[in-house]
Amino acid sequence: MYKEVLSREGIEQPKELTLSILTYGIGDIHKMLVYMRRFGNSGFIGELKVACADAMTMLNLFCEQVGYNIEEISEVGLERFRERVNEVSEKS
Repeated sequence: MYKEVLSREGIEQPKELTLSILTYGIGDIHKMLVYMRRFGNSGFIGELKVACADAMTMLNLFCEQVGYNIEEISEVGLERFRERVNEVSEKS
């Protein structure tokens, strides 16, 4: 789906560039959290939402570029998250 959008526009984007853009997007998310902590939520909630959307888009594109099914990856990630939460709660 995401690769389709690029190819329709005649854009070639190597996966390394996608990963760089994703990393930049994660930095934007962190920046918004720092600003919200320092200056309060006003004005930054919307920017945080956009930063999350941008990062998720690049992550989805990267998954497509390396041949992963996004729904499958999400399921695997959720299962791993559950396992880690269980491990932490068992240690408490």
